[in-house]
Amino acid sequence: MVRKLPIVGVFGAGTPLTADRKRLAQAVGTMVARLGAHLLTGGGYGVMEAAAEGFVVEPRRAGWSIGIVPRHPDGPFDQPHRDADGQTYPNRFVEIPIFTPLPPRVADWTTEPARNHVNVLSADAIVALPGGPGTHNELDMAAEYRGERTKPKAERRTVLVGPPDDFLPEHHELFVHAATPAEAEKHLRRLLAMRGLAPETVS
Repeated sequence: MVRKLPIVGVFGAGTPLTADRKRLAQAVGTMVARLGAHLLTGGGYGVMEAAAEGFVVEPRRAGWSIGIVPRHPDGPFDQPHRDADGQTYPNRFVEIPIFTPLPPRVADWTTEPARNHVNVLSADAIVALPGGPGTHNELDMAAEYRGERTKPKAERRTVLVGPPDDFLPEHHELFVHAATPAEAEKHLRRLLAMRGLAPETVS
């Protein structure tokens, strides 16, 4: 039997988080699990690890924790990326690691491929938490591909979650902002149903 679930990407800072930010990322991961979808992250630390942890601890989840692992920018194709503290990707909450020969991001992403392309192009819906240049790059890509700019803001597949001041003005103009993971869940359920990707119900 073919069984397909939607894939929800969660993007955000790959650096150490405050306790509040970690709880927020974990809550988003748990929300994705209860949504009945697969979780997709960049396989690293910070938001990626916390969201994956929140996802896998949900006992009734239907999906899997997927991590798209970049190569180390200065290493061979088969050398996984490391964070600033030397931790090798993927984090321990990734159940299905996809190892790529791609760097995390590139300067000219409109002409050169990177791991972030795989993240953005593989996700049916995206939840973005506050982050740095890597997250900004993913949000720029999310706006550019799949004809998103031609859709009304409320119908675009990306939702921002977290303190409003932590997102760039241009990303606020492009995407809906949700004050809480619960509010983001409502947006995602409506969006996925609109696109014929209704997730499994997790009670």
